[in-house]
This record gives sequence, C-alpha cells and structure tokens, in this order.
Amino acid sequence: MKGPLTMRMPLGFDLAGAVDRRLWWGLLWGALGAVADAVPWALLVALPLLMQEDGGGMSPVWLLAGLGAAGFVLGSGLKALALNANFSSTYTMVAQARLRLADHVARLPLGRVLSWRDGAISDLLSSKFSLYQDIMTHVWGLVVAGLTFPVLLWAMLLLLDWRLALVYLAFVPVAMLAIPWSYRLLDAAAARVSAERDLAVAGVVEVVGGARDLAFFDPQDRRRQAVHQHFDALSRASLATEVAPAPALASYALVLNVGVVAVMLLADHWLGDGSLAPMVLCLALFLVLRLNGAVAEFGLFLAELRFARAVLSDIRALANEPPLPQTKAAVQPVGGEIQFEDVSFAYDGQAVIRGLSARLPAGTVTALVGPSGAGKSTLAHLVGRLWDVQAGAIRIGGVDLRQMDEATLNRTVSMVLQDVTLFPMTLADNIRLGRPEASDDEVMAAAEAACIHQRIMDLPSGYQTVFDPEAVRLSGGEQQRVAIARALLKDAPVLILDEATASIDLDSEALVQQALSRLCAGRTVLVIAHRLWTIRHADLILVMQDGAVIERGTHPELIDSRGTYARLWQAQQGR
Repeated sequence: MKGPLTMRMPLGFDLAGAVDRRLWWGLLWGALGAVADAVPWALLVALPLLMQEDGGGMSPVWLLAGLGAAGFVLGSGLKALALNANFSSTYTMVAQARLRLADHVARLPLGRVLSWRDGAISDLLSSKFSLYQDIMTHVWGLVVAGLTFPVLLWAMLLLLDWRLALVYLAFVPVAMLAIPWSYRLLDAAAARVSAERDLAVAGVVEVVGGARDLAFFDPQDRRRQAVHQHFDALSRASLATEVAPAPALASYALVLNVGVVAVMLLADHWLGDGSLAPMVLCLALFLVLRLNGAVAEFGLFLAELRFARAVLSDIRALANEPPLPQTKAAVQPVGGEIQFEDVSFAYDGQAVIRGLSARLPAGTVTALVGPSGAGKSTLAHLVGRLWDVQAGAIRIGGVDLRQMDEATLNRTVSMVLQDVTLFPMTLADNIRLGRPEASDDEVMAAAEAACIHQRIMDLPSGYQTVFDPEAVRLSGGEQQRVAIARALLKDAPVLILDEATASIDLDSEALVQQALSRLCAGRTVLVIAHRLWTIRHADLILVMQDGAVIERGTHPELIDSRGTYARLWQAQQGR
C-alpha cells in the first residue's frame, strides 16, 4: 500500500482492494428475484384480457395460477442465491478492508498514531467496522431488488392506464426531496454517536490503565462515574440516531400516500366519464397500493445506506491519512554521525522545532536539556522518524532519513524509553525483538551485559517465561534492563535514550547505569536528559527552549557561561 487508501466507490467497497465478483452475482440474482416477484402481478394484469379472449372461461385462471406459483417459487430461490452471494461477498470484502486498513495504520507516521485518543483505532477497526459490516450485508443486496420491483410495478400500471401511472409518478420526485433531509438528520446524529463512543472508549482505557492510582486517589469513583456518564450519553445518542430520520421519512411516506389518494380521486372521475373500465380500475388500485409500499421500502433502504456511509466517515478519515513516504532506492548510511540541517517541524500548525542545526559526531554522547515543552522529545522522535521534518533535513551517516527504507532505518536506530513495553511472549523473544534470527547464546550474552541474566534465570521457566505483568513480577528497573538487552542485541549504531533512570528505585539504578554504559559504548547516543548529573560527561549538551538550541557545549563550558544550563544545574543541586 503505497499511498492513502481512497474511497472511489460511494460505499467504500474499494477499501478491499478489489470487488468480489460474487457481489455482482448477488445483485443479479436479487434483480431477477424482483422480476420473479413481479410475475404474479403481471399475470393479474393479463388475467382480464385472457378471460375475455376465452369467452369468460376459467381455463386461463388455472394457467395463470400455476405460472404465478412457479414465479413465487423461482423468486424465493433467486432471493436465497442473492442473500448467499451478498453475505459471502460483503463479509469477505469488509474483512479484507479491515486487514488493509490495519496495514495502512502500520505505515502511518508513528507520532501521528500515538497522538490519537487511547482506544480510538481499536474501536474503529472493531466495533465501527462491525457496524458498517452489518448494515452492508443486510442492506446492500436489497437496494437493487428494492429498485427493480417498483419499476416493474410502475411499468405494469403504465400499460393498464398511462394517466394513473403518470399521476403517481408526479409525486415520487416530491417525496424524494425528503431523502436528503433524512441524510442531514442522520449525519448529525451519527456524528454525535461517534463522538460519544470515542469518549466512552477512551474513558474505559483510562480507568483500566489507571486502576491502581484511582484506587488510592479517587475513592469517590469520580472517574468511573464519568465513564458511566459517557456510556449513558452514548446510549441516548444511539437511541436518538434510530429516530433521527423519522420526520423526513414520515414526510416521504405522507407525500407518497397523497399520491395514492390523488390516483383514487382521478380514477373515480375517469370511471364516471366512462374513460376508465371498472376492471382496469380495480387492477390499477391493487398495483398502486403495492407500488406505494415498494417505493416506501426503497426510501428506508436509502436511509439505512446513508447511515452506513455515516459510520464509514471515520473509517474514511483514517484511510485518507497520508502514510510515511518510503523510498524505493534505499541508500545505506556510512557511520553513525547525526546532522541536523536547519530542521523545522510543526504539529497542528504550532511550531515545535525551529531552524535547528547541530552535528553529532559518530561515537559521541549528546544530551538534550531544557524545560518541558522545549522540543527535546520531538527532536528525538524525528531522529527515529516517528515524523518527517517539514523543513531542512536530518542525516545519519551522510544519508537523509527520507532516503532510507524502513529496514535500513530499523537497523540503524534503536530506542530505550522510560516507558518500557514488554510484549506477551517469552522474555527471550522480547529481547530478540530487534534481531529475530539471534541465537539463544546471543540473547543470554545481551542479558548478561544488561545485568538482567540472573534475574531471568531465577524465574521458574527462565528465558522461556512468557511475560505477563500480573504473573511475572519484574520491577521497573528490571523491565528497563530487558529493554537495554534488546537494544544491545540489536546493535544499532545510533541510540536514542530517554533518560531511563528517571523513574526507577535506587537499588536498580546502579545496575541500569552499568548496563547503559555498556550499551552506549561505541555508539552515537542522543539522550533526553531529566537529571543533569547523569549527563555531566556527555561530549555535547544542547540546551533547548521553544524548539531552538539556545546553548551548546560541554558541562564545564556551560557552567562557566552562567546561562540557562548553569541555572538549571544550580536549581537541581539545591543552590
């Protein structure tokens, strides 16, 4: 998938990549089934003519009754074929669309994905997609059949008496004016449901993820009550959506019924002046009443399809997110030098990095220092290409990051962050995540270098222990050492380090620092520093403020300059 997914088909079927041929067969069977359903009505129209030719005998009645029964059986069989084709094709296509969208999300800038509300993507790929799937599988095949049947009935009415057919037809466009109104009502209601669902899902994620803190700091359950309120609001919004198009659909049905009344009044008038035969009048009224019901059902199908498109709007927004551009002719970096060349980056129109330039020689340690919001994490994320720079360039080993393919960048850059993520797989596989082909001996060597080997061996299953935060009790420092072992095994020349000792206990800190010293040796390291004493020996310190570097130098140089860094140092030293 090279670019954003597009929605060329109005119902988004092109999300699947290709239209399942069974879909068209389903539409064909549905249309033929509608024709078969219309056969008894056609025979009813033909009955008076055949009886007149037979001199009033009953033989045409039995013939037409047999044909009508055959049409009914044939119609039932065709509709069964249509349902099977429609369900199998739409389920297959929606499943394929879901997989393609998940693949598309994997190719988006990671910074963009992380900026979304917790649970938003999983909710979209699960519940919203399921709702769209349910609507499409039940309604899609009905639309063509729902259009074919009333068209055939109207054609029969036209054959009976063209005047009555035109009278009824005159009211249909007027009634159809209510359909766009129903769309507007549905769109507004669906937007409210979507917003309330996002809030409810985010609330659940927040409460579950923060259960420990809430147990101590929210004894009155205010956050849980807020989640209950979100679900109550979601319930009300969902109910409102069910009845939202009611005024428009009621107006639609009212205009159609007025059309039926107009047909009846004019038919009575034409019967009185002798221009309409009594038998034709009776048949025409039967047809008009059935036609009116079919046209009313078709309007409901259109409204349901619009609701499907409203649900699709969130899927459409995600599908149209531009992926991170990938180069076809990847260039390999030489060495680990990092160069920032007049780099600028803005998020949602707000400048975060402003014209930053710096050179980080290969094998050196550079620390980023500054107040919260200065742009330290953003700059580090740009090196990892979680975003692309909007101006300037970042080069590693002389190569612009945008000229590296995903595999090359992955081999070149490694990250160790404060918030370590261990996955529900064996600890050995967690360590070899960056090098799946690594042997068990290499995994254990990395763990020993990260000072975590003995702790893993103390577990009942050792390296084959499947990580479970509830069952496997690893402290924050121990989890960080597993992450350091992962980075050691990956052996990337560039390391981004979000000062991993900022939130661990003192007993673990010495081991983590020892592991980090081994990890940093011989690599180009970019450290997001929170405690200045940990980066006193860095080769270069960049002091950031408002997205720009305002000071640079070594620790002694910056202390002697008596600038921002010196003030931060004195503040942390308690002077």
